[in-house]
Amino acid sequence: MFLHRNAQMLQQELDLEDELLAENPELAQAVHAFNMQEILAQQQGSFDVMQGDSTSKGQSVWSKFFPGLGKS
Repeated sequence: MFLHRNAQMLQQELDLEDELLAENPELAQAVHAFNMQEILAQQQGSFDVMQGDSTSKGQSVWSKFFPGLGKS
């Protein structure tokens, strides 16, 4: 029952996000740009680790704009 309710809420969230992005092309473009920056940052972090550099901070691009996001 709990999992079913979570799945419903997630679907509602995804539907709302889809609607917002469809109605706001500027928002969709900004989200895409943030996601691309996040992907590049993660790739750079992975590359640094493979090169033996464990000092990279690995802060999420999104967390710079929304503190508290991306905490693992």
